[in-house]
Amino acid sequence: MTIKDADAKALRAALGRRSRTELKRLFALVRQHPDRDLLAATLPARKRTTKRKGDPLVRELEQTLKPIMGPAQEKADLLVEHIGKKHKRKLAFQPRGLADATRQLRTKFTDAQISAGARSLVTHLSKLYGGSDTVV
Repeated sequence: MTIKDADAKALRAALGRRSRTELKRLFALVRQHPDRDLLAATLPARKRTTKRKGDPLVRELEQTLKPIMGPAQEKADLLVEHIGKKHKRKLAFQPRGLADATRQLRTKFTDAQISAGARSLVTHLSKLYGGSDTVV
């Protein structure tokens, strides 16, 4: 079996400056190991993107509003409505989730006011619906 000219040229380009003993060792490695292992050893490792840490206030709100059964959008609607009533303001926005509600509420309230509003919402709903483990 003979090697085509193009293949020989590619081999010379890739391994041209190696000694005969280095080439023999490389060819033995290639025969011993499957392609997947060889590629994993030669190619650089994939860079994994690090997960961004979420907003601490959003995480706190998620934990505080966990007893409320329902999707995050409903929890956000309840929170915006409750904070609006508590501070006697008309809040005219519809959040898509807790993160969006937090972003929009921060324009008018402090983090302490928002977290206090979430706690008071949970206590208000638990009083309203009998104080069971889950609300709504």
